[in-house]
Amino acid sequence: MKTLYIHGLNSHPVPEKLEILKKNGLEVVALHINYRTEKDTYQKLKDAIEKANVEFIVGNSLGGFIGYWLGEDLGLPCLLFNPAMSYLDKLMPFIPEINHRKCPARFVVIGAHDESVNPEENISFFRNAERVNCHQRVLVCEWLAHQIDYDTFDEMVGWALRSWQLYKGM
Repeated sequence: MKTLYIHGLNSHPVPEKLEILKKNGLEVVALHINYRTEKDTYQKLKDAIEKANVEFIVGNSLGGFIGYWLGEDLGLPCLLFNPAMSYLDKLMPFIPEINHRKCPARFVVIGAHDESVNPEENISFFRNAERVNCHQRVLVCEWLAHQIDYDTFDEMVGWALRSWQLYKGM
């Protein structure tokens, strides 16, 4: 399954995470984005999804924020690690208006000890974002801060993919 991996702010596509995605059977598309200097990041990622026929999105932090909206806009399932939803007011000007919500499934991993993205605000956002036509699962990890260790990343990728397959098979 073609997958777009979207890294976080001040980061890059970490080779070890890309390998974990590949090990889980995903064909990965990953762009390196300098969020501070590149303009029109949302459109650039949307174009990459459409060009590569991406079927699944994985995003971390700011990449999770953008992945959330791309999933809604394009009707793609997504796995979001500590998405920066608590910065909604600051980040929404960079997202085009999306009048429809088409994401079929969303798997969210929130670190209970995240000091960069407020976990309580994230939990609240996703409670309010629940929809009947979106299979949403939010997992709060008590051991996790903002950085996602490779073992947790691997475990959560497996969880999301198994859950997505089970949901699609219903």
